[in-house]
Amino acid sequence: MLIDTNVNLGSWPFTFAPNRTAAQLTKHLAASGITHAIVSHFGAAFQPEPTPSNRELFAATKKSKTLTPLPVINLRLANWRDQLAECVAAKVSAVKLLPTYNNYSLRDKVVGEFMTALNETKLRLVINMRYEDERHRYFALNMKGLSLSDLKLFLKRNPKTHVLLSGIMIPEVNELAKKFKNFSIEISFCEWINSVEDLVKLLTAKRIMLGTCTPLLSTRGEVDKLRLSKITPKAMDLIRSANAQQFFNI
Repeated sequence: MLIDTNVNLGSWPFTFAPNRTAAQLTKHLAASGITHAIVSHFGAAFQPEPTPSNRELFAATKKSKTLTPLPVINLRLANWRDQLAECVAAKVSAVKLLPTYNNYSLRDKVVGEFMTALNETKLRLVINMRYEDERHRYFALNMKGLSLSDLKLFLKRNPKTHVLLSGIMIPEVNELAKKFKNFSIEISFCEWINSVEDLVKLLTAKRIMLGTCTPLLSTRGEVDKLRLSKITPKAMDLIRSANAQQFFNI
């Protein structure tokens, strides 16, 4: 089994990335050996409110045995509790935050209120740090990746919450690993020589998952980054599927 924890439906306004249907996405992932995927919807990053995109995501994945929905909660909006309640009602296993794209900080008071509410559910949390390398971003989209200092404060304030960090780069992993153990990562933006081998030494394989950031990055390239890594069979199994199965209750 090969589980991809960073996949998206919908269109991205600033690239020629394909806007696939759920069936087309499943076929595309299968061509690279991916048998299951955790899927969000790009609309939640750009539309005024994420609920329509979340509902579209739920509908697209409802009958799929391959795609697990990961809806987005926008804490910038006053109705975030309603958004969370709808996600709970949809019986998802986790929700995602997009602080940078939804224009709020992890230092904001509402984040603490959200964490209190989230802890009353059984939902896991994914925090997106970026969808694109800032150096390749459309010039008019003036934003940076998630503030590392804000993320450090979040991890310090929520020591009992184990969060999955999506779109994280290796220098950021190096910095966070010095003080925090309450996070895992996916590998889509971890680009370096022997990336996976170095990450296993730094975090242990138990805190690493496959992620491809499909369709913005190369699905096959990210799979090969893991496939060609020189790690133990046990570590490979954890990163390929076991960690994601446990985190997302697959």
